Amino acid sequence: MGQLAKRAADDASVLEALQTLSTVELRVLEAYSSLQNATIDEVLTVLPDDEQQVRTAVSRLYDMALLWGGPQLQPVRCARQAFGAHPCGLAGVGHVSVDEQQILAAAAQLDPQLRERLVWDNPVDGQPNPLMVSRGDSYVLPREWSLVLRQGRFLRPASPPRLPQVADPAGGALLWAPVAGVRFALGELRREPLAWHPVRGVARRALSDRAARMRVPVDDLVVWLELANMAGLVGGEESHAGPTEQAARWLAAEPEQMWLDLIEGWLSSNRPLLACRPESLGCLSTADTPRFASHRRHVLRVWPSGVHADREAVAAALVWELPRMHEAQAQLDDIHGELLHLGLIEADVATAALDLLPDDPTAAAQFLPGVHGEASLVVQPDATIMAPATVDSDTWGLLEGISVVDSWGPMSIHRIDPARMRATVAVEDPDVVLARLARASRTPIPQPVEYLIRDASRTSSARVYSASVVEVPEADHPAALQAGLQQVGPKVFTSDLPVDVVVRRLAEHGVDARTEQAITMPPPLDHPRPEPPPDPTTVTRLVDHLLSKAAPHEVTPPDLTTGDAQAVVDVCRDAVAARKRLWLQISDPEGMRTELVEPLALRGGQLTAWSLTAGRASTIAVARIAAFAGDA
Repeated sequence: MGQLAKRAADDASVLEALQTLSTVELRVLEAYSSLQNATIDEVLTVLPDDEQQVRTAVSRLYDMALLWGGPQLQPVRCARQAFGAHPCGLAGVGHVSVDEQQILAAAAQLDPQLRERLVWDNPVDGQPNPLMVSRGDSYVLPREWSLVLRQGRFLRPASPPRLPQVADPAGGALLWAPVAGVRFALGELRREPLAWHPVRGVARRALSDRAARMRVPVDDLVVWLELANMAGLVGGEESHAGPTEQAARWLAAEPEQMWLDLIEGWLSSNRPLLACRPESLGCLSTADTPRFASHRRHVLRVWPSGVHADREAVAAALVWELPRMHEAQAQLDDIHGELLHLGLIEADVATAALDLLPDDPTAAAQFLPGVHGEASLVVQPDATIMAPATVDSDTWGLLEGISVVDSWGPMSIHRIDPARMRATVAVEDPDVVLARLARASRTPIPQPVEYLIRDASRTSSARVYSASVVEVPEADHPAALQAGLQQVGPKVFTSDLPVDVVVRRLAEHGVDARTEQAITMPPPLDHPRPEPPPDPTTVTRLVDHLLSKAAPHEVTPPDLTTGDAQAVVDVCRDAVAARKRLWLQISDPEGMRTELVEPLALRGGQLTAWSLTAGRASTIAVARIAAFAGDA
């Protein structure tokens, strides 16, 4: 409550809250600011808005603590001041006499534009006229007289923009396009990394050259690279950017999970997808646009659904729903472009997936188009293959191994490449390649293509085999031979077995072995991302503790167990999930202390817990936990 009161008294916090209000909610709050202290029935009499909308707005404003009290409510001071000296364009209560006929006659003598401004916008003027009364150095139109000319209304009638209705949401045929594009880009980066600078990112010329070789538009390539980076699939190391270790796991995931990883990374990123433009952020750079993720989420929540809305119509709807969020309105072009590239809108109609974002991305993933595996390709006699963007990962791997992209789109054209074909049949039997291609093709394999695949296996080429290379001290040579390794040098042995199997066999023969990773994948680029909101369950549990009157525990702690950081993390995570209490020994600059705590959340190396020993909430760095034990 203390934190809430502090924020309610802070101008910046209240102005931030006002940005999230709709037009109706702002109108209600402005009416309360003009009345200063009123019941909901009094507000209903002065606003021309729908009664149910007003009551809903009052309820939300009360929940946000922008209104307080009861049954007569009043706005917090900062909210009242946000509407200026004259909320609703009305002067303060002056208790002047009211003669309606005299007021109407005086108003008829004024210039219409001046009368409109005085009555509805600003009741103060520097020049006298029959409607004004003297107040200090200026002249003011009294509130009572303004209400006569307004017919008792505090604000003009207002209605949301009307948009043409559509029968159904867009089909979502292009939702798979970003997944297919990222998969394509990762394959190309695996073959040849992009030149990259830690600050400036990837140069526009390098992007143009790579897009030309991939035969895709530059903007599409930028979107794919940015999406991959947001999901941690692309990173930069030294002077080049390439796939990360996470990329291999992502490529092996289920289609819905692949799409979900990209969308969740996009929702939390402060970078627009089309960032690499002249004098802009630069592709794969570490720069960002402050608060862009927050604005994107607000815009998605109010995006018109079930209507045909072009760019101008969406702008009008956004102004109605978030009239004070000017930064988001200025960023609408970027957000609109993102939705087009992600397939979330089609022909100015939102998909069902967009209607669920950003609150439930998992449910939105259910609208992903079906993925095709067998009988999805069309193999043609001219050595080209037609493939939809929705081919599964196995079929895409086959296409990458034998062909290059000739043209990209919802239906892409792949041309069989002799060099890639020779590399594939060098490690895989041609009959197996033919069988895989036949299963994936809707049409019989043309004879020229079959000859091309079989001829590739007869071409002399270098053969590369997967092997584990082991360096063994001379004293352990006999043990290495007993473990089944083949000696190829004075201290070098090889094996076609996986690395973990080789290590285990050497250990069985008394040889201590450790693995050396020959190739390191670049880590993801470090973009600042907004912290996710706290789990509602955690908040509820913390509030329960705050409201409870339980006295601090005074119990002798049991014997504690020391452990490394990973063991501490595992114990704390299990305690959070099972709602178990823990004894923790915590190392502080002042010394060691032991507390009985109920862990509430574990995030970013910080344990949020309720200390039953001290009777308060605390945040403990996992690195400071020296020992632990369960509570009996």
